[in-house]
Amino acid sequence: MRWRRVPLALVAAAALGLALLPAGPASADSVDQAKKAAHQAALDIQRIEPQLQSAIKAYEQALNRLASGVNDGIGADEAAAQAQTAAESAQLVQRQRIRALYMAGGSTALLASLLSSGDPTDLLERIGAVQRVVSADSIDTRRAVAAAELARSVADASLANADALSETASSVQADLDRVQGLMAAAQARLGALTAQAQQLQEAKDAAAALAAAQAAVAAAAAGAGSGASGSDIPADFLVLYKAAALTCPGLDWHVLAAIGQVESHHGRSNGPSSSGAEGPMQFLPGTFAAYAVDGNHDGVFDIWNPADAIYTAAHYLCANGAGGGPHKLYTAIWHYNHADWYVQLVLGVAAALTAKYPS
Repeated sequence: MRWRRVPLALVAAAALGLALLPAGPASADSVDQAKKAAHQAALDIQRIEPQLQSAIKAYEQALNRLASGVNDGIGADEAAAQAQTAAESAQLVQRQRIRALYMAGGSTALLASLLSSGDPTDLLERIGAVQRVVSADSIDTRRAVAAAELARSVADASLANADALSETASSVQADLDRVQGLMAAAQARLGALTAQAQQLQEAKDAAAALAAAQAAVAAAAAGAGSGASGSDIPADFLVLYKAAALTCPGLDWHVLAAIGQVESHHGRSNGPSSSGAEGPMQFLPGTFAAYAVDGNHDGVFDIWNPADAIYTAAHYLCANGAGGGPHKLYTAIWHYNHADWYVQLVLGVAAALTAKYPS
């Protein structure tokens, strides 16, 4: 919800394009007038084509940065979790080794073992053996703990970078608005031509160039979810995603979890965002109030509470048709954030989560 915006810029851009570009001829235009109009329209579209290509490139780069940041954050976070597990394992080994040394009577038995040595050389070897075991385990443990701390530091920095990219994701939408504004102006110019002018080759070529630009924008949006990764889901969030999805028949819980991942990394970064979105599912307060569900049944509707936020997200998606099949699901996700690239990103993450959590 943090990036949601209504694309009014498209309307304004189209109106501006009509105001700035020459008007098309009336339906009674002669052949020469139609040719002149088609030629002028083609020139107008050629004039904005470099701007359009530049805007499309900026849009694609912004999408790539966003997707890369999300995936890098996930990878670093999982690496940190693995390092922490290794550190805990090393600590456990050390404790078990020391405990084993004190078995069968504790420190007295250990001392007796040392004192049972037949000569000073054997005693020193026994003491040295014990020291080497304890020292080696201690070194391994310190190394593992240091590695875990470093991995967590890297993960935190990576997640912060992903959050920063998410915060500037409005720039992705701004790039898209610019592209669509230019295309709307060009389309308005072609639409102002008479039917006769539209059939001329120059007008057809201009229309083909515009269609190619539109296809490039659609391809960029579709690519937003390609290669998306699914992060590990905390146990408490996993339970909530699955339970909340059941309140909307037909809604796959992986979609709900994908939104949770994209919005806050499953509660790791709850905002508030620069646009005022808050909580694990990044709702704007007004939207949350309109659809709020008391997910944990404590009598309070809390935007920051994971249960309330996740159940409210399921309610909001369902109210926009999420349980009604693929087409309505697409529309429901689009309502969560009015951008096709966002829908593609969520669907890509949902697919990755489905592979990771098939049940």
